[in-house]
Amino acid sequence: MKKIFLFFSASAMVLSLNSCSSDDGGGSSVSLKVDGVSKSFKVVSEDFGGVLFVTGYKGSVSNPTEFVSFTIESGATGANAITDFSYDNTTDSYDATTFTSNVSENANGKVKGTFSGTLEPFEGGSDIVITDGKFSAKY
Repeated sequence: MKKIFLFFSASAMVLSLNSCSSDDGGGSSVSLKVDGVSKSFKVVSEDFGGVLFVTGYKGSVSNPTEFVSFTIESGATGANAITDFSYDNTTDSYDATTFTSNVSENANGKVKGTFSGTLEPFEGGSDIVITDGKFSAKY
């Protein structure tokens, strides 16, 4: 949970200081199914020193009601290029246990790919299953 809070704090600070091309709705999106329920998110993304941070959120970026976040090394493509995947909703925070991804594009300020997996809750309880995950973001 601390990792998520720190990530969002850093993201909010950077986004408040810099214009982010991915926040203009110009083709950036994250969508997925959580236990079969379809979800779509607004997107912010930023390249910090060779690591791309992508966050899909509902609500406002400074106070999201639900979000997914993950990182990708700049330029990395192929299987399992996504790292540090997490999902947070009003009930709990979830970290990936079994997770696969495929990044098909990651150059010239654009990243695109797919993902799926099983996530475990931080507070205990039942795992959730992410399917049909897709993302496209400008940075």
